[in-house]
Amino acid sequence: MGGSGSFPAAPPLRLPWLAACLAVLMLGGSDPGSVAADREGDPGVAVCVVAPRVEAMDDLDAYGQVLTPEPVLVLVEPLLELQIQRLNRDPWMLRGSAERPIVTPMLWPTDPINPDEPVLLQMRPMGASPDAFAHVQLLGASRQRMEQTQRLLEALGEDPLTWLAAFEEALERQDVPLAWTLLFDRRSPSSPELNQLRRTVVERGCGD
Repeated sequence: MGGSGSFPAAPPLRLPWLAACLAVLMLGGSDPGSVAADREGDPGVAVCVVAPRVEAMDDLDAYGQVLTPEPVLVLVEPLLELQIQRLNRDPWMLRGSAERPIVTPMLWPTDPINPDEPVLLQMRPMGASPDAFAHVQLLGASRQRMEQTQRLLEALGEDPLTWLAAFEEALERQDVPLAWTLLFDRRSPSSPELNQLRRTVVERGCGD
């Protein structure tokens, strides 16, 4: 799928299950993945996290389960700063600027996530003050779940239709974390349908 930049343009999707995909996105009428900054006085500062799939928990935090050790990060907004905090490890940090902001998709930039490991993402979007960060709490899935996901990803090969079928099956089971993992994984192939689906998910990822 690639590690940075934007998704290539493609013709409109003709896949009959796109409507189901968007219905899952808007399930419950909430804004999944949209997290606010934690500094009073900075209203409207927020970050939309598309992948890994996360759910907003309250005004400050969001939570998501990670199914692979090295997830791809997909955000809607460019960032000025990204921090990754982990237990018993030095924090990982990347700073951008107004001229050269941090953009995604981004391959996981530090050590792989272990099963059941908590990882905190702290993100400062463009226009935010130096101490205004949005927070997302990630948690590595169970060892069994991670191993199952890894086996599936390795078995899919390079045929885009095989990946599309696996994505559709995950949606039919309402396993949105797996569906998003399949769509944005670094091994996921490029095709007009998959590229447009990725663009659609990014555009609709945190609601209208």
